[in-house]
Amino acid sequence: MERKLHYSPLLNRDIRVIRLLTQVDHPVHATGPVHCRTVHVSLDDSHRVDESRNATKGSNRIWPVSVDDHVDDIIDGEPDTSHSGGFGTLFERSLTERVFPIMRIPEVPYWERPNCLKRRTQETTYHHTRTAWDPNQDPEAGLPWRYTWGDFVALSYVWGDQSIRREIYVNDVPVSVTASLESALRELRNHSRIQQGFLIWVDALCINQEDLDERAAQVARMNDIYHRAWHVVIWLGPEENRSDLAVLALRYMSLHAKQGDVLSKLYKRVEAYIVRLPFMQWKHTHTSLHIRKAALNAIHHLLARSYWRRLWIIQEVVLGSRKSPVLCGSSSILLKDIFDALQVMKEDGDTLGQYIIFSARGTGQQRWNIMGEDTYEISEKLWERPVAITALQALETNLSTPNRGVYDALLLSREANATDERDRVYGILGLPQIAGNVKLLPNYNLKASETFILFSVTLLASGDVNGLRLVNSPVPRIGTRYFKSTHFSRPRAPKLIRRHRTIHRGCEHNLPSWVICWSCPRNPAQPFLNRVSTLPFLPYVPATTPQIMNGNLLTVKGMIFDTITTLSAFHATESDKFYPHNDPDPPQSPYGSRAETREALARTLVGNDPDGPNPSVILHPTIWSTGIMGVDNNIFGLKDFYYRNRALRLFDGWSLDSFIREAEPKPISRRIRDTASTAPRILNVTAAHREALATSMRRLGWRRLVTTQTGYLGLVPAATKMGDVVTVLTGCNAPLVLRPEGKGRFSVVGEAYVHWVTEQDLHQRLEKGICTLGDICIC
Repeated sequence: MERKLHYSPLLNRDIRVIRLLTQVDHPVHATGPVHCRTVHVSLDDSHRVDESRNATKGSNRIWPVSVDDHVDDIIDGEPDTSHSGGFGTLFERSLTERVFPIMRIPEVPYWERPNCLKRRTQETTYHHTRTAWDPNQDPEAGLPWRYTWGDFVALSYVWGDQSIRREIYVNDVPVSVTASLESALRELRNHSRIQQGFLIWVDALCINQEDLDERAAQVARMNDIYHRAWHVVIWLGPEENRSDLAVLALRYMSLHAKQGDVLSKLYKRVEAYIVRLPFMQWKHTHTSLHIRKAALNAIHHLLARSYWRRLWIIQEVVLGSRKSPVLCGSSSILLKDIFDALQVMKEDGDTLGQYIIFSARGTGQQRWNIMGEDTYEISEKLWERPVAITALQALETNLSTPNRGVYDALLLSREANATDERDRVYGILGLPQIAGNVKLLPNYNLKASETFILFSVTLLASGDVNGLRLVNSPVPRIGTRYFKSTHFSRPRAPKLIRRHRTIHRGCEHNLPSWVICWSCPRNPAQPFLNRVSTLPFLPYVPATTPQIMNGNLLTVKGMIFDTITTLSAFHATESDKFYPHNDPDPPQSPYGSRAETREALARTLVGNDPDGPNPSVILHPTIWSTGIMGVDNNIFGLKDFYYRNRALRLFDGWSLDSFIREAEPKPISRRIRDTASTAPRILNVTAAHREALATSMRRLGWRRLVTTQTGYLGLVPAATKMGDVVTVLTGCNAPLVLRPEGKGRFSVVGEAYVHWVTEQDLHQRLEKGICTLGDICIC
């Protein structure tokens, strides 16, 4: 019968850890119920052993995993590791091998080198077996611990469904815990490091959850706890959906990513002309997978696990090591191998990434940029979110730039899942990027709205205004049902549009627009990939701290750059026929000639990032008229944006259509001759085209293409209206769209991208008196 666990008060700066009983203590603990005991320990340096003089247990930082590091040795060995060395289960057998099993017998050459001349390759097996820890064979048996009381690891896991409970014994008292925690402890007791004597810190057992004061104090110490732990052990959950195959595939991609040839081993793209006749050409593109679809399906399910969306992992992973062990059932892998594999998926998200999504959801499923609901499991966020977390981890040791990484931390927290909404704030306070700007102690006696306001006030007081980029603006109505064939080129634009509904209502908690509301669903527009904008800085502006007046008015130093006058429709089926809206008196292009303005438009669409996609390829007419199969098969393709907004007059004499089509159309006789030729004329789609198109679709999704009163191009939130202003605020790394509310006050609409002419443009506008620098009041 379950009894209530009695917690002894924590004294001074002590923490609780648990000692997990294993088969080393008694054979019954190998398979029976989980037993553990709580221990109070101190993390003070006075209990620390001098590691500079003596090695300690675990000083090599190695946690044995089921797919071991010595696999690296067979990469250059014989035979090719792509189909051997334990990775053969990842790849499809040929038709001959499936029909004639005898063909799977290895081919023996006519002549072989003598055995003495053969390069011997260490034989490697990948069975999930772990030998029980034997103190007599432990090379670290005679070494001291890191602390006088021993050492510990911190467990990072997701609580899971609270209604599914399991019983464990803590201090011989039966305690009900979530099934996720019970399975994690059951697996951990089989690992040699735990059998060796490493203790475990786990929040559900080491914090008295019913004592709000202790809970707040321990949450405030989590930065110190995870930073001082020997390792952060990540538990993804029990084995299911062939997670063992997913772990093997991730390890394979990690190994071959170092060689730079991983994609060629996973799939092959074939392009060929089926028909190339006068007046008729048909080009076929096909991708042939080498890796099994079952492996891609397993990767999808592994990345779709709730752990990756858990809020607290941001802090836990960032404060841990890239060599942290990741456990999934009986399989294990190092965290760095997962991140290396995910980086491959991110860089080839259009092909490999989409095959991973389609392997589980089918090709008929829609991608991230279709609807406003949560599409995490069918989106690029399957790999982008973990990659962003690891990028934040890299920033921990390089924080020389003020406020660096703050926006990234806020964005990750905004998109995470939390049982308690207040933890969206408290869960990132321990991050180095936040801790230097926000001095706030967790207080679970405050309401969620009070916590959000207090956090925003504290962040703004540090001079960082990037939180305004996360403002939750609404998204207007669109038609969700329409007719548009995916197999034929007609109709070009959606027809019979119906079932109009609002995609996103924005914040509904009556908070000031400068407060980050963590409770409401986020705006569906994807953040700009280049998180730090190319916004020009004003070095001569004195550093000022934003002020909060009357409890709800924010005053910050900045300048109103320009007013928005021309706006595109943000969606091909936007309900409001007012869009696209043209300025009756469109401006001249400040960028110069038509060619220079086209380049500015291309850089607006793909981003002005030197390391980003090549902007010169995005304005090819074929991309805008027919698209690229496999990239924009949905309603968010550039071709759909084009047919809704082709009449948009961006500048005096130049519309969007005039920028896409040739400046001087060819004579009809020339076009007939070109059409009658059998020379290839269909666009040869390259990786550069795919990357540029995917990037522009992401940036345009749920945003409007606009021009300002003086002719600057930009991308703004879907909620933007004519008359809204583009502003530059000190302490914010991106321009913002503000809406005049009367009496000199503004409300925040959201972040924007504006393609500047030069970095001196702001200075010139200030010198000419076009803009003025002063206090901007935000309500």
